[in-house]
Amino acid sequence: AEFNLLALLLQNAGEVVSREVLAEKGLGRALQAYDRRIETHMVQIRKKLGSQPDGSPRIKTVRGAGYQYVLSQ
Repeated sequence: AEFNLLALLLQNAGEVVSREVLAEKGLGRALQAYDRRIETHMVQIRKKLGSQPDGSPRIKTVRGAGYQYVLSQ
C-alpha cells in the first residue's frame, strides 16, 4: 500500500493528489467517513523517506485538499 501511494505521489510530483484519489488508486477502495488509513500510511512513508537535504518535508499535507510530493529546488 505504501509503495502504491508513494508511486501516485511521484507520478504527480509538484501537484496535489486528493485523499479520494489516493484511496481509490493507491489502496483500491473508496474513501469512507473517518477513514484514517491514508494518514497512517503517510506517516510511515515520511519516516522511511526522511526530509529533503535542506530539512524541508518531501511530502506536504495540503489541508482540505490532499498530499503533494514536493519537488526540490
